[in-house]
Amino acid sequence: MADSVPGARPDQPPSLPLRAALGGLKRGFAALGVRNYRLYWSGQVVSLIGTWMQQVSLPWLVLALGGTPIQLGFVAVLQFGPAMILAPFGGVLADRIEKRHALLGTQIAACLQALVLFVLTATGVVQIPMVLVMAFFLGLVNAVDMPLRLALAPDLVPRNLLSNAIALNSISFNAARVVGPALAGVIIAVGTGATGSATIGVAVNLGINTVTYAAVFIGLLRMDPRQIRRQERPEQHPPVFESLREGIAHAVRTPLVLWSLVLLGGIAAFGFNFQILLPLFATGILGLGADGYGALFAAMGIGSLAGSLTLAFMHSRRAIPLMLVGGAVFAVLLVGIASARTVWLAASLIAGAGYASMLMINTINATVQANVTDAIRGRVMALYVTVFAGSAPLGGLFAGVVAEAWGTPAAFLVGAAMSALTLLIVALGLRAAHRRGALGVTRIGSPSGHSTRAAGPQPRPASTAR
Repeated sequence: MADSVPGARPDQPPSLPLRAALGGLKRGFAALGVRNYRLYWSGQVVSLIGTWMQQVSLPWLVLALGGTPIQLGFVAVLQFGPAMILAPFGGVLADRIEKRHALLGTQIAACLQALVLFVLTATGVVQIPMVLVMAFFLGLVNAVDMPLRLALAPDLVPRNLLSNAIALNSISFNAARVVGPALAGVIIAVGTGATGSATIGVAVNLGINTVTYAAVFIGLLRMDPRQIRRQERPEQHPPVFESLREGIAHAVRTPLVLWSLVLLGGIAAFGFNFQILLPLFATGILGLGADGYGALFAAMGIGSLAGSLTLAFMHSRRAIPLMLVGGAVFAVLLVGIASARTVWLAASLIAGAGYASMLMINTINATVQANVTDAIRGRVMALYVTVFAGSAPLGGLFAGVVAEAWGTPAAFLVGAAMSALTLLIVALGLRAAHRRGALGVTRIGSPSGHSTRAAGPQPRPASTAR
């Protein structure tokens, strides 16, 4: 019989012992003891490798077709722009329907997008406008897919394993960011050397991405629906815009959620523009080829993976220091990247930026999740998607314009300055909110299995304390 997890409710999925499989690593990988989550996680690992291979390949393809930095920015605009408008509606959908079935639908659509890109590139007919159209299609899919994935994972594990599951999600994402870009860069380099065409290697990468979606399909189909936590739904849902208002109102009246999203949006818009700037930095500043470009992306993945592992093995973490310090270190490292002129120094700084950014992003994710109820989780996490993915189009276009006008190092420096300004605004906002009253849950994944809520300077009456 499976061991029960202390503090788990009867309606939560049971957690199986991991002693035989993971030995002393049980604590850091505890959420993998839940079969449904293990299936979900393993499918994501495989699929994300293909996703990163496509993410690295498309900017290289645009440059190979004669594209400009601004056109690279437009790829980001079209790929993530729809999330600015549609992700909140995706969150409403996530709170109303069977998430697993809906996720199957979005993954099939994403797979078809990768297949079309593969065919266009392999046959040699691909042009930049075609890449832009397919990027926009993927953006429409992601606007629904991302809120679904963020809302589904917490339904697969007991509450006291939520922060561990979020950290493991980051591990899968960043492990793929190590393998995918490095593999993609080598394939593009080999394809270019063997055929003289940079698009051949890109086509191979897109084909691999198409195949990797099978892992997600298998994982979702093999899940046990009885072990997925479900919320009681009303007989009649309120109007869509009323549901949206509920999610936004919760975020606004919970200071830690509000300021976490402001921090995420500001730094994501101005600091996380590596998809646009790294190919320009690799080719124009460091003089690297496709393999070197992929290696730089892999360096960021290594740093981010290390950050994810650090968080996975933490018994508990104080949210505010991790977010602010992680963001500050990230901004400083952007300045270093702008000044780097050797491959090893640049790779080291990029790995450090990956580590610092993961401490911040993962903690923001866990903090928002800890400060939301299951009933509105989809809608609030859709705001997370709107802020994170929706800021990418504006930031990508901004970075492309700055890079074309003043050079890639200047784009990194401007991103560092704007990230620092965002950190200052958020720190002052949190300080003011703390003086007014409670911030929300500020300690994530404490050893007792409960989170800690930070109170303001005035003590609450004993009758209201819980």
